[in-house]
Amino acid sequence: MRRIIDKWRLNTIIIPRWVLTLKYVFFMFVGLTVYIASSPSLDITAGSGYTPIWALCLIAAAAASTVGSISDRLEVLERWSVLLLSALLIGYAMAPISLVFAGDHDKAAYSVLAITLSLLPIARTAQLIRRTGTKHHD
Repeated sequence: MRRIIDKWRLNTIIIPRWVLTLKYVFFMFVGLTVYIASSPSLDITAGSGYTPIWALCLIAAAAASTVGSISDRLEVLERWSVLLLSALLIGYAMAPISLVFAGDHDKAAYSVLAITLSLLPIARTAQLIRRTGTKHHD
């Protein structure tokens, strides 16, 4: 059983570069949406002045990740920007979670959605960190 689990855990899936780029563009739209419409969870937990700053940071991290995903030569940019993107999304996920613990159970669905969205950049961050120091060719 352990061998099956190890094989599953170590088995990699190749994601086409255009899918990565499209994913990062999607996160730019998420940041833009939060900047325009705000986020009640972030406003409650961190204050209304924090939300637009968070949104602009998300847009910037997603834009840098988009540029970094275009070529293997720009992988260092993608590595650092997707790490920031992951941290921002995890921070966003913690806002509704903290409200759930404070008794606002209506925010539980937002927590699950935010955690689910953060899995994509977290997985890419882990992949890029594992590849650190290896030579790549376009």
